[in-house]
Amino acid sequence: MRLYKDTAARWASRLLLASILILVGWFSIMTIRDYGRESGAARQTLLEKGSVLIRALESGTRVGMGMRMHHAQQQTLLEEMAVQPGVLWFAVVDEHGVIMTHSNSVMVGKTLYSPDVLRQLNPGEQESWRNIDTPAGDGEKTPALEIYRQFQPMYVPGRHGMARCASNDGKLITPAQTIFIAFDASDLAATQAREWRNTLIVLSALAAVLLATVLTFFWYQRYQRSYKELQDAMKRKEKLMALGHLAAGVAHEIRNPLSSIKGLAKYFAERTPAGGESHELAQVMAKEADRLNRVVSELLELVKPAHLALQQVNLNEVITHSLHLVSQDAASREIQLQYSASSTLPAIQADPDRLTQVLLNLYLNAIHAIGRQGTITVEASESSVDRVKIVVTDSGKGIAAEQLEAIFTPYFTTKADGTGLGLAVVQNIIEQHGGTIQVASVEGKGATFTLWLPTKAKQQD
Repeated sequence: MRLYKDTAARWASRLLLASILILVGWFSIMTIRDYGRESGAARQTLLEKGSVLIRALESGTRVGMGMRMHHAQQQTLLEEMAVQPGVLWFAVVDEHGVIMTHSNSVMVGKTLYSPDVLRQLNPGEQESWRNIDTPAGDGEKTPALEIYRQFQPMYVPGRHGMARCASNDGKLITPAQTIFIAFDASDLAATQAREWRNTLIVLSALAAVLLATVLTFFWYQRYQRSYKELQDAMKRKEKLMALGHLAAGVAHEIRNPLSSIKGLAKYFAERTPAGGESHELAQVMAKEADRLNRVVSELLELVKPAHLALQQVNLNEVITHSLHLVSQDAASREIQLQYSASSTLPAIQADPDRLTQVLLNLYLNAIHAIGRQGTITVEASESSVDRVKIVVTDSGKGIAAEQLEAIFTPYFTTKADGTGLGLAVVQNIIEQHGGTIQVASVEGKGATFTLWLPTKAKQQD
């Protein structure tokens, strides 16, 4: 039931994170898609206005040609049309870029753009536009939207093509003229800046929401792990308290009879012929009495807070000594022990005897898991400024996934002759030092026990 609730909570948090990511992504796409819509609409308005003014000027010029209008009158017409709101200037140039008419009469005869620039602009029958900066009266520059195309005063709607003028030699020629209109684009530039600023603000807010969501998700995951570890620790301590009361009664009620049973077993063993059935039964009784006494001792050690004899400890020496204690047993099973001492490993405050007991329990479990022909590897390193890490890895049969959460539980064992208290004692000693222990394993591929110990242990009450 608890596993089902944990799984449901994990999937719910992941679904919430995915939903928020999708919403943030959708809002981001919508924001980017809408970027430039307002300024685009304003630009389109100017383009339509420019197109209307150009056609009006062409129409007026065409009517003036029919009425023999002089050039001065055409200049006046251009100047009158240039008073439209937002228009900075009008100009009509020939194929060389020389101004033929201009809303500012003093500009007539000057060069607006060079022939190379005109070729690059490549004016056609449809309006084109570009952003430019036009000098203002105060020496600064005004942003402008310049609209241009071929000037077609001789184009007659409803006829095919464009009317042409005849030259003196009788050939037909088409006047190459280009008209330019510059609109004040200050509002357009302000609109674009406002759009960019608003888009940046929205995207920044969405990025902040996304970052906060991701950080909250990982914080929640970490909180869930910490909460689960705290719950497990509380339940384990409650079990140890119950075992403590049980152990006190067991120690009093069992040890005294065990001593009598062992004494009687030795008494009968000494008075029966060696090799006989009675002698062997007496030895079995004594051996079982020793085993039961050991179980009671381990139980008392597990539930009773032990006093740690803290001192400066060289981990290299402790690990090397502990490996030496199991070297003969490992060699007899063709198991290799691997450890490389680290000269940079800091000394820690710990109880060397208790640490040796922890390591021995891990080695013996590893030897039992391997059976014959394998490897036990020990590594020690500095984990952080105030912690060290010891990793014990074996090439044994590994631990089944459903057993990983229970291996530190008292009386849980996979050995036929095991008491199920060894790893519980190991965890208890490590926690008394203020450290933690974790296990990782894949069935059939060995197991890895990782111990974290503080460099300065605190004696627990």
